[in-house]
Amino acid sequence: MHVTFSMGTSADRQDILDFGDLVFSKSDRPHDFQTLLPRLYGPQASFEPLHYLVKEDGKIRAMVCVLPMEYQVGETVLKISGVGTVSVHPAARGRGYMKKLMNWALRDMQERGEAFSVLGGQRQRYEYFGYTPSGVKLTYTITRDNLRHRYAGRTFAEITLRPMEEKDWAACHALYQKLPAGTLRSREEFPSILRSWDAVPWTVEKDGKVAGYFCLAAQRILELVLDDPGLLPEVLQGIFQTTGLAECFFSLPDWELSLTPELGHLAEWHRLECDNNYRIFDFPAAARAFLQMKAAYTFLPDGQLSLALTDGQQLTLTVSGGVPSVTETANPDAWQLTPLEAQRLLFTPEGWREIPQAGKNSLARAWFPLPLFNFSQDNC
Repeated sequence: MHVTFSMGTSADRQDILDFGDLVFSKSDRPHDFQTLLPRLYGPQASFEPLHYLVKEDGKIRAMVCVLPMEYQVGETVLKISGVGTVSVHPAARGRGYMKKLMNWALRDMQERGEAFSVLGGQRQRYEYFGYTPSGVKLTYTITRDNLRHRYAGRTFAEITLRPMEEKDWAACHALYQKLPAGTLRSREEFPSILRSWDAVPWTVEKDGKVAGYFCLAAQRILELVLDDPGLLPEVLQGIFQTTGLAECFFSLPDWELSLTPELGHLAEWHRLECDNNYRIFDFPAAARAFLQMKAAYTFLPDGQLSLALTDGQQLTLTVSGGVPSVTETANPDAWQLTPLEAQRLLFTPEGWREIPQAGKNSLARAWFPLPLFNFSQDNC
């Protein structure tokens, strides 16, 4: 048997699609990646070079996709990547192919100078490669009864909800670009990104103008952006009336303060949880960007915290007069942590519980978690 490791080429196009559909359809539910992820696998997409492949006698037997992206946090733009379509043929399991492909991909991500990478999947499976549940989001459950009781007697503003049309794309893209953080999306890719994960993008219209948009997949609102947060009751009421749903679910980043106060009063349930599986490559860069972002929307007490990681990275976080900074140095009293421990401390809601030094440290409790979050429509 002849085994080769290679990046995908145009000659592999159909084989990549067929292999992904086969493996995920067998392990989960029927998959059609061309419709599931049109931004990545659509007819016009050049996805072949994004795939790390193992072939046995010319046939794909394992595959990993890595999509390089740029992520803007305030004025800072970070290089990042999404990892997906991690798959091994059932007959080729146990041969170490996934491990070799993932390690190859990780080396490339680090060589490109990426700050972090994100993927979905079983936690322990990917912790072998440095990924762990991280980030922070608030997830809400809204029911018809919530709306009926909360808004009894309310006079709703007149809005229209309709499936997004081509004439709406520019206005909706402009609304997305106003967000304080998120993956940079080109105007051309924007519609296909919104259609990812079986979502249907909807336009919110008021007084004949685009006032927002949302992406709906079954009972989940995968993305919600409004020009006027005060229209949230109207939008939720419209979603329930238009779709006939009994309840819906959606998640928001920690920095989304315009919608969360009302949702806190409305939702049947809400919870604070990790966003996805992440691996931080450049701790100083990621910590600097997200500490600055958090300082822009909430109070951070003055102080200093220094970390020395076992992979050689060093960082000292400082807030002075409410102004944050991060240097790539470590103080003599720096906490000695593994990269996984540091990531859990900085970027998870429960990280302070897992690090003995952090539990009694008021700065760790006040500063963390940093608001790492990636919209699900950008995942692959």
